[in-house]
Amino acid sequence: MKRHITIIILLLLTCLAVKAQNNHTKFDNLLNAYVAVHQFNGSALIIQDGKKVYEKSFGYQNAATKSLITKNSVFPIGSLTKPFTALIILKLAEEKKLSVNDPISKYIPDYPRGNEIIIKHLLTHTAGIYESFRNPKYRELLNTKQAFRPEDKIAFFRNEPLDFEPGSKFSYSNSGYDLLGSIIEKVTKLPYPTAVNRYIFDPLKMNKSGFYFEALSDTNKVTGYSYISAAKQVEIKFWNPTLTYASGALYSTTGDLLKLYNGLINFKIISKQTFDAATTPFKAGYGYGWFIDTLYGDRVIDHGGNVAGATSYLLMMPERKTCIILLNNITSTALEKIGNSMYAVLQNKPYTIPKPKQEIQLNERTLLKYMGTYEVSKNYKVEILKEADALFMKINNEDIIKLSAEREGTFFSDEDMVLEFIDKDDKIIGLKIKQGLSTKVADKIGS
Repeated sequence: MKRHITIIILLLLTCLAVKAQNNHTKFDNLLNAYVAVHQFNGSALIIQDGKKVYEKSFGYQNAATKSLITKNSVFPIGSLTKPFTALIILKLAEEKKLSVNDPISKYIPDYPRGNEIIIKHLLTHTAGIYESFRNPKYRELLNTKQAFRPEDKIAFFRNEPLDFEPGSKFSYSNSGYDLLGSIIEKVTKLPYPTAVNRYIFDPLKMNKSGFYFEALSDTNKVTGYSYISAAKQVEIKFWNPTLTYASGALYSTTGDLLKLYNGLINFKIISKQTFDAATTPFKAGYGYGWFIDTLYGDRVIDHGGNVAGATSYLLMMPERKTCIILLNNITSTALEKIGNSMYAVLQNKPYTIPKPKQEIQLNERTLLKYMGTYEVSKNYKVEILKEADALFMKINNEDIIKLSAEREGTFFSDEDMVLEFIDKDDKIIGLKIKQGLSTKVADKIGS
């Protein structure tokens, strides 16, 4: 009898080992496919049943020096900063230093309509506050090194009218989380970066995480790219952290983010009751610093981050002791889809693998109608040229870029740029230029 039990156990262990190896191959194939279409260049870490089942890195940490990304590489994490900001607020609430039902006028007395907006509205993106990214001056300053105080950042949106009545709707708001950062500073009497260290990084021993990425002295620090392939790399500067502030300025590693996950599910920072409240959706599937989604019937908790030159994604399913962490040093919008596909692999569910875009041939008459000059601004003009049977694009006085037709009206380039021509009454009147997180709209001014 004992011999039979031993055989059964060995068979089960063999089956589990085979499944794990199969999953490892699937993860490799999935990530390599995204590498091939220039949408993944980074690190991946997967935990299942509380155990590390996959950890691998792909691509250049710095293409100029040919240094490769490793599990120790340090990345800006963009909006994955928001769960940290929310976590500090919730910790302060547990310490009775504030309440999520406090009006923000209690901490920022002169804020317009601050007596109607409560902290909970900021946490759940339901305050209706104007988004600072809509301010052209703010976007321009993102690429500077100028140091901004929290009140300087708030000045970009504080006097704009609310988009809707507080608590009535959901609208994802970086501005709201920057207000939370200011409240943290007023309650703790600490600068926001110091508060994150004290309340989260130090207790969880997240020694590779921080705020001022540009000032970081670490050989594992990544360079940011808007596009990267074996043949071409387009380096891009990371955004000013004193402007992205409490909504998107932190940096970390996959290993440190695993410490965050373990700290959350083991209630090392906040209690189970508070964590449950944070991961209960309020409106549009958002809780306190987390999206709460459903994948294949499972409730998952997740958040991503996108800044110029870096993207991040963290998914956790505490009941299955599962966590997926992805960090990228290219501007990409694919990480959430990759993370969800990895979860599908773990649950033996269907998923798709990306394929390179296929060029189609358009006739000469169709190509001719796209030719002309398009203006984004006085300092940004685009000329669409035709040579032989193809279109080319020239931005200002830069080198020409070959365009490939994906379908009529939509073209792509090797630099991962997508052009969508705007057609009205069978006449081309404008152009949308999409690259990474940026979308520029140009009016046609000449043919």
